[in-house]
Amino acid sequence: MSPRAGRCLHVPVPAARALHSPAPFAGLALAFGAVLGGAPASARAGETPAGAPVTLASRPFGNALGDGLGLRAPEPGPLGAQVCADGDTLFGVDVSYYQGDIDWDAVAADGVTFAWVRVSHSTQFFDPKFEANLAGARAAGIHTGVYQYFEPSQDPIEQAQFLLDHLGPLMPGDLPPMIDVESQDTVPKGPYVDAVRAWLEHVEAGTGVKPFIYTGYYYWKDYVGTDEFIDHPLWIANYNPGCPLIPDYWPDWKIHQYCACGDVAGIAGAVDSDTWNGDLDDLLGYTVGGAVCGDGTCVFGEDPFKCAQDCPPCGVIPPAGATLDNGDACYELYGDPQYWRSEAAGQGGSLVWTNATDFATPSNYAIWRLYFAESGIYSLSTWIEQPYGETQAAAYRVRHSGGETVVPIDQSIQSGWVDLGEFHFDAGADHFVRLDDNTGDLNTNEVSIVCDAFQVTRVDLGPDTTTGGATDGSTGGSTGDGGSDSIGLTDGGDTTDASSDSATATSTPALPPDYATGAGADDDGDGCGCRGAPGRPGMAAGLLLVGFLTRRRRRP
Repeated sequence: MSPRAGRCLHVPVPAARALHSPAPFAGLALAFGAVLGGAPASARAGETPAGAPVTLASRPFGNALGDGLGLRAPEPGPLGAQVCADGDTLFGVDVSYYQGDIDWDAVAADGVTFAWVRVSHSTQFFDPKFEANLAGARAAGIHTGVYQYFEPSQDPIEQAQFLLDHLGPLMPGDLPPMIDVESQDTVPKGPYVDAVRAWLEHVEAGTGVKPFIYTGYYYWKDYVGTDEFIDHPLWIANYNPGCPLIPDYWPDWKIHQYCACGDVAGIAGAVDSDTWNGDLDDLLGYTVGGAVCGDGTCVFGEDPFKCAQDCPPCGVIPPAGATLDNGDACYELYGDPQYWRSEAAGQGGSLVWTNATDFATPSNYAIWRLYFAESGIYSLSTWIEQPYGETQAAAYRVRHSGGETVVPIDQSIQSGWVDLGEFHFDAGADHFVRLDDNTGDLNTNEVSIVCDAFQVTRVDLGPDTTTGGATDGSTGGSTGDGGSDSIGLTDGGDTTDASSDSATATSTPALPPDYATGAGADDDGDGCGCRGAPGRPGMAAGLLLVGFLTRRRRRP
């Protein structure tokens, strides 16, 4: 573990939303927080907003990491040893012009494993020490990345290209570039998200690696507020030596900047100190040349769609179809676990529910991941149990081979299996169904939204060898066993192109040989070829596992 950590500065966190059981079941369910034995959200330590942002008047060559967040330095005194991480950690630094001339050999000898060096503040200020820092860190054997202080009001492509022009080609052992998201010159959330996306996509296209994102909890929540980028590793700025407060959208943090107080040989004065969440093998998986498909190790840059040999999917749906239910590895719950409630009811004797919200972005949501052994047309149905389905505005987002279709369902008039329609799916592609809690129902109305089993059934006659299927990848509508509404996806669906995320349809599974029928399959006799969560020791333990896995996992 890292011997370096800053002092924890506790600040109050805004009180969490209330959550009440549906009227007939008030008080029956336990919050996930109680199950896990964790403190409520209001008791967690977080990013401290107490300090004032650093102004350009004191920065002749632009801002560096942390300047825009107004982070407060830790109080003087001995450094504690507590580090909140999954296990082993590594120590690193981030530097800019303001650290002056650096003896990188001395830095390496003092235990620094990784470093990020600033290339610029947008396109306005090129860091005069960038070239020397990059070359010196590389030569000293330190795994090195570069970063740019990003300005959302300026052209994101010009900024990204500025970084690429000065970086040149990545070298073996390099770490991915990083975007520093903390500018005080903010723009509305929509344009901010668009600008960040443009930067990330341009840099990834130019380097072949997925960039990191640096930000703070409150900053991301207040100014960006999206989960679109959580497949990018999070570098969290949080002057706190313990568990950092991170934006709710991410499953975990990869780097924690815990203070600007580091005393490192070869660097004059204090330097930003960072913890890598993982050991050296983990870090090497993020470096250029670290991902080698077929080596038996699943590392950054690999996933079940790019390299199923190294990163097996959570489970595989066999040609005839399958059922995904609570506790299965492919049924994932996200968001603050204290707002999920479990009940001994529904399909298979268990379900979960939460309250619907009128928030702009989802707080809690469920994802059913669909990894198919064979391309074809499949029907989708979900189980709705009363009285837990109260919302009239549930929106199931289905990613299929033709794009994404949003299927609206009035849960309040449904009971039993509810048909969502027929869709074309590709083997080994990134398909899923997602249900968010931000339906638009007023928070004060305390309307519940239920999540239960999903049934996938093959409807075409045999293996499909085309990339077609339905014209837009979907057919049919929704009737529901217990309802009378009929929703045609052509009229009610919002379809967007996602062809870049789908593999070309083929009758040959894009998965490890015999994965769905041999080793790795969960043949428990219930018709589900999906691999379940290890052990699956009942609902409570299953949800406990989900709570840990979904502190905030990858989301679409």
